[in-house]
Amino acid sequence: MLNAEDLIEGARTSTGRSDFGPDGWQEGLEHLLRAADSDLTLDEAAAGRLKKTIHGRLTSRLLIEAWYGQQATAPPPVEDIVVIHGLPRTATTALHYLLASGPDFRYQRRWEISSPITPPGSTGDADDERRLAAIKRNAGTESGSPQHISELDGPVDDNIILGLDFHNQELGLPLPTYSRWWRGSSLKQTYAYHERVLRLLHTGRPPHRWIVKAPYHNFHLDDLAAQYPQARFVMAHRDPAASFPSACSTIATAQRNALPQQPPDPVALGSFLLEHLVAGIGRAMADRAAIGEHRFIDVTQQQLEADAVGTAARIYDFLGLELTSSSRTAMGKWAAANARGARGPHRYTAEKYGLTKDQIRTAFGDYIERFDVAPEVNE
Repeated sequence: MLNAEDLIEGARTSTGRSDFGPDGWQEGLEHLLRAADSDLTLDEAAAGRLKKTIHGRLTSRLLIEAWYGQQATAPPPVEDIVVIHGLPRTATTALHYLLASGPDFRYQRRWEISSPITPPGSTGDADDERRLAAIKRNAGTESGSPQHISELDGPVDDNIILGLDFHNQELGLPLPTYSRWWRGSSLKQTYAYHERVLRLLHTGRPPHRWIVKAPYHNFHLDDLAAQYPQARFVMAHRDPAASFPSACSTIATAQRNALPQQPPDPVALGSFLLEHLVAGIGRAMADRAAIGEHRFIDVTQQQLEADAVGTAARIYDFLGLELTSSSRTAMGKWAAANARGARGPHRYTAEKYGLTKDQIRTAFGDYIERFDVAPEVNE
């Protein structure tokens, strides 16, 4: 029901543009479409949703290249970048929000990265039509679900940028064929495109020191570090027996929302995610050793919950930055308002996904031993 040539031509027709920018994305698009054919029941509704997603990515690429073609000088470079990563549901989002509470870092907001070209006449966030439209439709103004933090001007992770290059892991859809291909593919050109988008975003909207986050960077830290040789890494940790079923629950919700007529089989989802995330954390440990331990700092969810500002101070010290009193105050207020359970309980069990806590801890045994991850008693 979908083919690459029609989708590409549709994007060109709707924008009047033809330049999609650096090559490499085509392979990912082809693998995504093949996986959709093999892994999904592509009825008309499902095909329509996937077509809309792909069309949006392709048109964004065309508009990004048009923007670059209009620049008289090169956009400012990325001066520094801090990468938050780790297994999913290990408080990576909370860390991202906490560190974004101060003025030191640039980060992506959903309303800007979903439509990355600044509207003509916009002088800042306050009069930006994209942000005003987000407020009007009430997008992101809630405090988030029990599963996830979401605020209008809060940071979002890198999935949209990686998706623009068709090299995102795509766990929001049940596409194991694609995800298995993705985790073994090269992301060198994708991280180059990642920097291309960051430079667009911070042109006229500083600072140029970025903080980005995505648990799935675990799979390709080597390619990320090659693109950003100045990058430092904040690795989040939590007992996998607690974080893994939470991740299963979150991903199951996303897949049900994306394809309400094709809800995921929880046992099949648990089996695939265990395979997938164990592979990812193994890659991360190997890449970390090659990149250099001096570029990494470790943070546990327990440390963040016990002393959020103290944890931020330790990260700032690692980065060689000063944590000002005003930033401490802002971070303290954010942490107090977003303590665990502030958005309601998130209930999940390992057994729902066909696993026991012992099986999960055994699967992640190398990781637990390497980082001395403590069991979570009241998960």
